[in-house]
Amino acid sequence: MAMELLKRFAQVLKPAPAESGGGWRAVALLDRGPLGDARLALDHRGHGVALWENGGSLWAMPMGPAASPALKPFPFGEGMNPRLALNPEGRGLAVWLADLGEERQIIGKALGTGEDLGHVVFRTPGSIRHLQVAVDRRGDALVVWLHEKVGRIEVMAQSFSTRGDAWEKEPVVLGVSSDPTASPQLAANHREHAMVLWEAQDSLFEGLMASHYWPSDRIWSDHPVPVVAHLAHHHQVAMDDHGNALALWIHAPYGQRAALEASFYDVQAGDWSEPFTLTTAQEISSPRLVMNGDGEALAAWCQRESGGVSRLFSKAFRARNWEPGVECLDHDQGRPHDYAIDLGPDGRAGFLVVQRGTKGDHISLRIRHGAWSAPRIMGSAPGSTCGSPRIAMCHQGASLVWTQGAGPEKTLVLVDSH
Repeated sequence: MAMELLKRFAQVLKPAPAESGGGWRAVALLDRGPLGDARLALDHRGHGVALWENGGSLWAMPMGPAASPALKPFPFGEGMNPRLALNPEGRGLAVWLADLGEERQIIGKALGTGEDLGHVVFRTPGSIRHLQVAVDRRGDALVVWLHEKVGRIEVMAQSFSTRGDAWEKEPVVLGVSSDPTASPQLAANHREHAMVLWEAQDSLFEGLMASHYWPSDRIWSDHPVPVVAHLAHHHQVAMDDHGNALALWIHAPYGQRAALEASFYDVQAGDWSEPFTLTTAQEISSPRLVMNGDGEALAAWCQRESGGVSRLFSKAFRARNWEPGVECLDHDQGRPHDYAIDLGPDGRAGFLVVQRGTKGDHISLRIRHGAWSAPRIMGSAPGSTCGSPRIAMCHQGASLVWTQGAGPEKTLVLVDSH
């Protein structure tokens, strides 16, 4: 049965003509219960997959603007904290965490294969956090995580090759952090370039460090290089198809106004630019950064002044420069609680936000095609909450997921365009 379901899943990822129209399908309720994390990804044809956890079990469902709306979820394995990556050609990889007694494992599985069980990528009696995965145009993948064991905090990486479905024998330690709140962030493109950024703090250096992946040799750089040499938290990093990258972080020295800063990495020069300040405020939180293959990027964040309400803003990046001004995205429809952004290969952007009102939460969408559209209410939870918004953009449209409700009635919701 599982083999047949996986074959059906692989068939959905094959090329097919996109559906016409520009509207949204009816809301699909994917699952209900003790839901954990959910992820989704699309290829360039508008096919994709949603992957989520429910009570220690993982479920997956083919979906997307060009996929059949009649498809059903199927069991994917046992575990938690799933992560998912899909390249434009539809090749992908899923990774997740699983407990075996007192041992924590990272499991990896190539999407669309007939293998019933995933591969054990890494095992440890310690803790694993910030699990991430990226896939290139061939379907080869990089997996990155933070490993903590007996006080030692390591940034680790493991590679997967589609040639023989082979995993690297041992993970690579990219660096050691003394900061227990460190959060390594992976950026990669479809031409096999990649880098990982993390916070470092010791007697000689405080700031962000980067380790670069050399696709020609399939190895990581021998030594991390500094990105910025001052306090930096909640950083994000993204990469274009040439290997250029953007990093975004919050610099908040004690007793001073916070600044949202960014730096551009020029792959030809091999250098990071001096930090550029996007905005300053009494409080800045929840930065997000997305970038497409052409080098266009979009940053979003929350900011608040003393005594004021938190507002959501965005700023665009084109032709290696930040555009002037910022745009406010929440438009007083309720206090923003959580949000997600994505940027398609054609430059269209999507912004999905959960806003909290006196009568419950609602979730609204804005699409940027030249300019941002007016907000469109996609769902609501009267007297209850919404959470965990996700959005994926492609040429054919977009897919959205979020949760509604709490406890045993918590529901995972999917909406595709068509």
